[in-house]
Amino acid sequence: MYLSDLPTGALAHVSSFLPAPSRALFAVALNSRDSSSAIVGNQWDALDFGEIEKELAAKISDDDIRDALLSIDAVNNLKKLRLTNCVHVTGAGLKPLRGSTIIEQIDLSLVGDHKSPRLDPEPLISCTHVLPILDSIIERGEDCSLKHLMLPNEWRKERNTESDFHAFLTRYNELLCSREGRCLECRCNLSNRNRDDLHMLNMSAEDGKFYGTQKYTCYDCTKQYCEDCEDDGVGIVLTALISENAFNVTRILALTVSPDQVAAILAVPTKSGVFPVLKMKMLSASAKVVMKSTASIVATPMCML
Repeated sequence: MYLSDLPTGALAHVSSFLPAPSRALFAVALNSRDSSSAIVGNQWDALDFGEIEKELAAKISDDDIRDALLSIDAVNNLKKLRLTNCVHVTGAGLKPLRGSTIIEQIDLSLVGDHKSPRLDPEPLISCTHVLPILDSIIERGEDCSLKHLMLPNEWRKERNTESDFHAFLTRYNELLCSREGRCLECRCNLSNRNRDDLHMLNMSAEDGKFYGTQKYTCYDCTKQYCEDCEDDGVGIVLTALISENAFNVTRILALTVSPDQVAAILAVPTKSGVFPVLKMKMLSASAKVVMKSTASIVATPMCML
């Protein structure tokens, strides 16, 4: 008797206790259309491989990624994808996402929450495999739903304006700048922005280690905010991805705010793995420089928690 010979209802019940990536891979392993459909279901807004053990995610291949995406009909269902700890994939397994008008957020940084984006040894993920897939998504124009994209650190280390990667950033930036909407904080009309001068991505030589990263966008809700709210910090929560521990955050904040404020800030619960640090309006100009120049912390704007 094989596992696939068990009643479909029993398999579906057992798989309901598995993390989402394991459930998708389990359905693939059974190789039974009826059982697989019952196991995966149709609720697949997000797929984060960080939900399984790091050692297991590191063994996942492009074939595994491809089969998992096909099993959940990702092109028609998936809104958020994170390849957390999938350091041995090239990106070829993302082909089932080609032309998706559903996907809203793709995180290819390959690292978990609070982790440095620098990986050693360097991962195998390749622009050659991934960029055509991403292009097929953004080429959908007004039908494209992609709002936030995190790219591997290895692609962003050296700025080359003649590269295919920089050309893709230019196309993606144009798509983001063409959209209308309202700032998540002040509710101003974002279509009134000066599009000729606007960059939704860090693309200049001055951007340094932030080259190729997206700005004016909340990682958590993927909504946009305006330049004034970034510059003035009115009501925008500054968050930090902590690569070491909370002590580093306490040490940095202690330079700029009172002990009572630090205690209150660190008491705020986390949300989606992002640690809320403090509101921008609590920061002096010098404090912003300290936060942005600290290797252990990457400052990122986020909507109100």
